[in-house]
Amino acid sequence: MARDERVGKPAYAAVSTRITGIEVATARLREIAVVRVDERGTVVDEWSAVLHPDGAWIALADVAATLRERLSQMAIVTHNGRLGIEVLRAELARLGWDLPAFAQLTIIDASYHYLPALKHRRLSDCCTAAGVALEGGGIPPNSHPVNEARAVAGLLGRFLQSASGVPDLPELLQVTLRAWVYPWPDGPSRAAEPPRPWPGRRGPGILTTLAGQPLADAIAAVADVHTHGYLALVAETLHDGRLTPATAAHLADAEPLYRLTPEAAADIRRAFFDALVHQAIEADRYHLEARQELWRVADTLGCSRDSVIEPIVEATPVEFPKLVDESGTKKPTDGRNRATPAQMRAWAIANGFDVEGYIRLPWSIVRAFEEAHAQPVDRTPQQAPTPPPKEPGAGPRHRAPDADEDVPQLDFDRLETPPIGNPVI
Repeated sequence: MARDERVGKPAYAAVSTRITGIEVATARLREIAVVRVDERGTVVDEWSAVLHPDGAWIALADVAATLRERLSQMAIVTHNGRLGIEVLRAELARLGWDLPAFAQLTIIDASYHYLPALKHRRLSDCCTAAGVALEGGGIPPNSHPVNEARAVAGLLGRFLQSASGVPDLPELLQVTLRAWVYPWPDGPSRAAEPPRPWPGRRGPGILTTLAGQPLADAIAAVADVHTHGYLALVAETLHDGRLTPATAAHLADAEPLYRLTPEAAADIRRAFFDALVHQAIEADRYHLEARQELWRVADTLGCSRDSVIEPIVEATPVEFPKLVDESGTKKPTDGRNRATPAQMRAWAIANGFDVEGYIRLPWSIVRAFEEAHAQPVDRTPQQAPTPPPKEPGAGPRHRAPDADEDVPQLDFDRLETPPIGNPVI
């Protein structure tokens, strides 16, 4: 897009990237979009490129000079793209470019100053709160980097113009000064390294039931201005399949970018995972498939699998002997000989049965519950008392109200559709 001469000189570069992995040493830059903004928050111009052979591909070496023109002495602003910017630096370094330190700012960090009341701080949440249009939903990898860069530029403009009446964030003004001090070199200073092959397509992610809103809720429950960006990266890479048990060790590459020590990063990951587990319990979503997914996330984030089992046991009114992990460890029965339908339902969910949509507990679940406990459940039908004979000439008899009237009752002797899941043996 041609530059509009009515606006000022560009001072900020709103950048969005797509990268292939989370390890800086091996990840490749797939796409990049840059929208430049002047000091008043007005868009100056925009540019984008697809750098992956699957798209309208061009080589990074062919656009390196253009990137210098677009980014040199610019304050780089992303929503939460510190890792993507670091991969860009590494890619250009392999082409022989010795780049200065980048002056960066993220919208997530700035949102704590300009949008302090937000619960969730995803790009779409920030745009909604600030009244900025966001095309394509703003959730990687579905949205396009150009749309994200435009949204970041729009938010940056709102912040610079203090549209909400909030005083200026000093860092937002100082970052342009730091950027101006260190220009990029005119070109590469050494020979480029041999071309590297593109990594193969990554497999499916490890999330099904926990994707989307549950991740955002868990972040909101434990994050602060110092840890929100890091957890947002964890959630995004879990969601799009870049973060798996096989790639989890490379999270260490991102910790220094968010000024976190390994110990602090491990602590906030554990707090994030504990929040996920308790949200699953509160939502009644801890059946077999959900537990297995939580175990995979625990393995990925370096958390103990016991942190999945123990909260479920503590939150359920009946201890269940068949609740096991992959080691085969069982929880002891409490020896009850009577149980309420609510207790049996909780036991069934925790053992992998699918009870959603049932009005009455299926017979197979009740029988499995009996087999797992020392004593059978009392399923004796309650017979209504026989009313005394009506006296001749008496008026209509008025029945005393029943304590359980209007309360849905579960008929355990009626055979319902068998459960979809199977108990863990």
